[in-house]
Amino acid sequence: MMKAAYPLLFCTFIMLCCPLAADAATATLIVADDVSDPATLDPQKQFLEKNHTICQQIFDGLLRFDPDGNIEPALAVSWAWRDPLTVRLKLRPGIKFHNGEPFSAQAVKFTIDRYLDAKTGFPARGYIDSIMRVDIIDPLTVDIVTVYPDGLLLNRLAAFILISPPEYLKKVGEEYFAAHPIGTGAFVFSEWIKGKEITLTANDNYWMPEYPKVKKLVFKFLPVSRQLPAILSGEVNLVTNLPGTQTRAVMENPRAAVMKKYAFRTVAVFLNFSSGPLRDVNLRKALNHALDRSELIRYDLLGNGLPIATLSMKGETGHNAKLAPYPFDPDRAKELLHNAGYGNGLSLSVLAKRNAERTVKIIASQLEKVGIELKVKFVTESASPDEFKNGKYDMAIADIPDPMCHIFFIGAMGLSSQSPYSLGKDASIDKMLHEIASTIDAKGQKEKAETFDTYVYDNALGLFTYQKATTLAASKNLHFKPHVTGMPYFFGAYFDDDKKAKSR
Repeated sequence: MMKAAYPLLFCTFIMLCCPLAADAATATLIVADDVSDPATLDPQKQFLEKNHTICQQIFDGLLRFDPDGNIEPALAVSWAWRDPLTVRLKLRPGIKFHNGEPFSAQAVKFTIDRYLDAKTGFPARGYIDSIMRVDIIDPLTVDIVTVYPDGLLLNRLAAFILISPPEYLKKVGEEYFAAHPIGTGAFVFSEWIKGKEITLTANDNYWMPEYPKVKKLVFKFLPVSRQLPAILSGEVNLVTNLPGTQTRAVMENPRAAVMKKYAFRTVAVFLNFSSGPLRDVNLRKALNHALDRSELIRYDLLGNGLPIATLSMKGETGHNAKLAPYPFDPDRAKELLHNAGYGNGLSLSVLAKRNAERTVKIIASQLEKVGIELKVKFVTESASPDEFKNGKYDMAIADIPDPMCHIFFIGAMGLSSQSPYSLGKDASIDKMLHEIASTIDAKGQKEKAETFDTYVYDNALGLFTYQKATTLAASKNLHFKPHVTGMPYFFGAYFDDDKKAKSR
């Protein structure tokens, strides 16, 4: 079993400091994890962090990541390689979907076939297209056969694949399914009030005994400006992305407390390295020398981050720990600008997600000091795929998690010529990424990944920023462990001193 060990900065369990909110029979966990509704609750049609977080409460995968990024069983209880192209999975017996439909090997084949079918439109199909087919061995055994030896297959299954019910989906159709999902997960879909919230209730027949710990889970969609007042007033129990500037207000409030954990999360800056001005490596290195990462971390995160040397982060499988971040050196940046023919400065067109707006403004102010102007267009997460298709930007900036717990994910997203989010094309990058993925031997894969990391660094194929310590705000009587991927499961969350919750 592949594991991604991860060192914690700190992971705080919230202890009793205010009156008990509810017991297990009635407890409701209210979460502010996003500012707007998901595009869909059909797992085979979405590829957005916040969207996936909701889906994985309703649906189970064959495998999943624990809070520290280790792969663990879910609907598959065990797995073993039959040969370099085949992994056999034994499925959990006695599982039913929320509507009573039995889970079996047929559901696994149906789901993965649907993910792979181009007509489905799964946005991350490129991350799972190593899978050729699913063979049903018996009702509780499947073989997943790959196109090439895939050393990342288990990571792919844990990160992306959520199992859907074949008969229900065929009966109600895709449009209805997207708004009324049925899975095998810890929570059952109850209600979706567009523009306001999604309500889920506990699956009393969940395969994990004593879970979930709360009876109801509500995802409330609030603008960023309303999230701090909501946690301070008790309107919500958890805010999953608390700006560093708001931590003091939370710490001073009797209802709430701050939780922090280093995550596989960065503000990634992808560059158009194959056309336009940034095809010049001197200019790309100038960007990196112009960035004061310590100042960026201080003012953007109030110190809750670590500078990084590439797009990879400490703790991810394949991260090359020998690489040191580019030193902040404005004079060297200006020299490189001059060498690239931009001694008088230049302007760069930038596409940026709203979730990185504060970071972008700080980066822009730093680059301006060496003569680089950023002309930024901000977009929401849901609108970003269409903007990438325009192909008119020199740079793209977004706050991104790594759901695969491997440097392959962000590297492939920002640098592979096959990625819809890449601004550049480089055949050597595509070759290295393929070699990483196709190496089953863990040691050999690690060596190839570290070589790739060095190539990204030496060629300055991004503007490298920081590894982020996820900062959350929670009710003081809530127990919850943040996930290193930034996409948590909530079946283990409970309110303190709730003996019924602990013994369910």
